[in-house]
Amino acid sequence: MGKNNRKKINAAVLCVFIVYAAYLAELLFFIPYRHAPNSASQNVIPFKTIRMYILYYRYFQFEVWFSNLFGNIFMFMPFGFFLPILFRRLRKAWIMGLLSCLASALAEIIQGYFHVGGFDVDDILLNTTGGLCGYGIFLLVRKLVKKIKIEIWR
Repeated sequence: MGKNNRKKINAAVLCVFIVYAAYLAELLFFIPYRHAPNSASQNVIPFKTIRMYILYYRYFQFEVWFSNLFGNIFMFMPFGFFLPILFRRLRKAWIMGLLSCLASALAEIIQGYFHVGGFDVDDILLNTTGGLCGYGIFLLVRKLVKKIKIEIWR
């Protein structure tokens, strides 16, 4: 694949990533329920919220249960998928794990500080897991692309 085609693919991936980042920012900071009175809470005990949702799943509506456990994972999967495509230096699992953790921690700190939602250490754990899952998908797609001999990433 020529250098020009690679640039076009990178530009398209960058555009998709920007749209994803804007949507993520909207979800994290601007949707109306985050600004409701008493919506802000804090949890600094690891696995407290995760454990609560697992042990008492039958007391929660499915949408609440699913979005709090799996939504946080799914929400950060594109982060771990797109960044290694855009930046070769980010193609190591520990780097993507660290970046996912730092980005999630920053989002949680902003939520806690501005009282839009709340700080929850379990969200950081779930989002980091999502970033690493996205990175795993990147590795699988990259392997598949190499196997069928399409040269997109070098």
